[in-house]
Amino acid sequence: MTAVAELTITRVFDAPRELVWQAWTDPVQIAQWWGPRGISTPLDKIHMELRPGGAANLVMVDDATGEEYPNTGTYVEVVEPERLVWRDDGFPDGTGAGVVTVTFVDLGGGKTQLTVRAVAHFTDEVRRDAEIGWGTMLDKLTEFVGAC
Repeated sequence: MTAVAELTITRVFDAPRELVWQAWTDPVQIAQWWGPRGISTPLDKIHMELRPGGAANLVMVDDATGEEYPNTGTYVEVVEPERLVWRDDGFPDGTGAGVVTVTFVDLGGGKTQLTVRAVAHFTDEVRRDAEIGWGTMLDKLTEFVGAC
């Protein structure tokens, strides 16, 4: 049974806010880190229209099996370089559907606090998997911005 639940993850990056923003909004950069460990997102499978009402679509690919995981949604709010909000269509069974808000806070000194907040229809299992997935994906983002 699904219920609306919230998942919030906050990380501090040793990178300026503009750099972290670009990592989230430039498809070339997204292709370098998006997806949990073991999952890639090829550039040719990213379609973004970074404006309210624009598409937020990408397909993640399992590195070992090639299985594809399409993610579709629509941007609700784009406030550069402070906030991205999109409506996520979720999975075919309706789980995961909801709203994701990502905030980028300039902490000064070249540091950025990023908070991902998803309010969505989750089963306990889907919420747990989403928390693990977002966590390892943000680990990959940390590595990516650290190399820039």
